[in-house]
Amino acid sequence: MTRVDLYPEFLEVLRSAQRLVAGREFFLWRRDGEADPVQTDLSFKPVLSEKVLERTLDKSACTLCSRRIAYKKNQFAALHPTEPYLILIHNDFTGPKAKFYNDSEENVIFEKMIEGVLGFPASAAVVRELVRCHFSSDETGDETAVTNCLRHARADIETHAIKGILLVGQAASYVFRDKAALGQKQDVVFDWQGVPTMVCSGPSRLVYMRKKNFSKEQIDAERQKIFNSLRIFREQVIGAV
Repeated sequence: MTRVDLYPEFLEVLRSAQRLVAGREFFLWRRDGEADPVQTDLSFKPVLSEKVLERTLDKSACTLCSRRIAYKKNQFAALHPTEPYLILIHNDFTGPKAKFYNDSEENVIFEKMIEGVLGFPASAAVVRELVRCHFSSDETGDETAVTNCLRHARADIETHAIKGILLVGQAASYVFRDKAALGQKQDVVFDWQGVPTMVCSGPSRLVYMRKKNFSKEQIDAERQKIFNSLRIFREQVIGAV
């Protein structure tokens, strides 16, 4: 049986190999008469057309972005939240062991900050990736992809009668690309997609600061910043429902 579910991963392996060979980022030994690796044909034609493949993998999956590499895990799966809140996050890459954040340390911090301040586990809310597909590193966060993905956020808002939205970390900076505009949104409840919304620093910032040996005082200040944003969300958004 043809494993069509592995096509996206296989295509990305081929693309990565093409970039590596074309960039000549390593020294190649070649036997006499051996062809130049750059001339190697790494193209691949699936036995199923792309559209048939997509319908085979997931009948509800989105096909708006032609340059996506693959769908992020479970981003089109039906959810059954018990809390009417949408939390939008961003992972550059989510692997098979990922729950919310691919990095295990980031994931632990995220779950603790949501349950510890908002009073319910992250799994009780609707947690989605702002950008629901994988793109190449230079196209991740592309404005067109973000715009296309917002239709899925709006669908979640309608389906789950969302009463509040949190834009966390990188997801917030993709929505509000101007740093000054993003700064003005800090610790303020504003209307976005017709729903009370707040931005909040993400766990990746805390992990980055720890790995770069920021002082304890600086890390604690960043942690307090996250706590304050979530506290305002709890009081002014959740408390208003």
